[in-house]
Amino acid sequence: MHQLFRSITAPAVTIAVWMLSCAGSPAIRVDVLKPAAIHLPGVRKLAIADFQGPGSSGGQISALVQSQLLQGGHFEIVERDRLARILDEQKLGMAGVVNESTAKQVGQLLGVDALIFGEVSRYGVEKDEVGTEKVEKKEGTGKYETVTEKNVFTGKKRKVKREVMRTVWVDQKYRIRRGTVAVHFRVVDVETGKLLAAHSDSKSYTSDKVVDGRSASLKPEGEILNELSQSITRTFTELIAPHSVSERRVLETGSGKNEEGKRYAQAGLWPEAVSAFEDALNATPSDPVSNYNLGIALEVQGDLDGAEALIKKALALKSKKLYIDALSRIRQEKLEKVRLEEQMRDR
Repeated sequence: MHQLFRSITAPAVTIAVWMLSCAGSPAIRVDVLKPAAIHLPGVRKLAIADFQGPGSSGGQISALVQSQLLQGGHFEIVERDRLARILDEQKLGMAGVVNESTAKQVGQLLGVDALIFGEVSRYGVEKDEVGTEKVEKKEGTGKYETVTEKNVFTGKKRKVKREVMRTVWVDQKYRIRRGTVAVHFRVVDVETGKLLAAHSDSKSYTSDKVVDGRSASLKPEGEILNELSQSITRTFTELIAPHSVSERRVLETGSGKNEEGKRYAQAGLWPEAVSAFEDALNATPSDPVSNYNLGIALEVQGDLDGAEALIKKALALKSKKLYIDALSRIRQEKLEKVRLEEQMRDR
């Protein structure tokens, strides 16, 4: 069981390294597998019907849910053309699954464990808001004055005539673009017709003010709707399936093997980092930095028990918020480990 968790939870490649402070402590981005918020025991195979909604919105939401679940790989997903054929035979159409009863009927014909469907209640970009505001503008007065001007390179001064400017307030037109997408999701057990999960979400977009005449810089309607739809469907799929998130892991600056281990970690070479940090700890067992850095490396590698023991020792040697936060996070990860293993076993 321990080995299974390491294989499915050890973070993937390093994405980026940020310097957090003048001391040079790097924050390394790692991908971590998180459990689903809603456990669906017994559900391995899913079908996703087109959602009801205006225009092509239902089909787009359905396609995004399918794509994101396929990327996660936790569920087996029925091909959309097969689903379309079944729905056509039942004279329902791709958006014909509207309640638990029809979901149960279609799902059993498809041989799936559960079916996802729902409604798109809002999907659109409003007409641009056009307004006028007062802005400052400098304009010439037609009058000139003689001023002394210094050459910044040679230091020489000369007399020049310069137009006297004044500040005026002028009207400037602007545009603001807004869009909203709202979706209700349902997951139904096709054997019992029971509602396993329901989720409603709404996301909105409001652009900055764009000066009229420069409206080409406004985000296109299609791009707005796609980004909002992506965000809503990602939130839903992360509720029902294990998913990868990007998190920060901070290493402390040390010397010798600690610095060597840090460089390995920055390159995503975590086994080599563990080896270097072990050497650092063997050389200085009472060094809190060596204990902490090795603890973080073991955490990233999935050895949470080893990581917790080392972080506790670092904290005993030196009370530090960084160590407290790491210990709290590792204990939370141990709880998530149990949930994740349960979800992998019960599907």
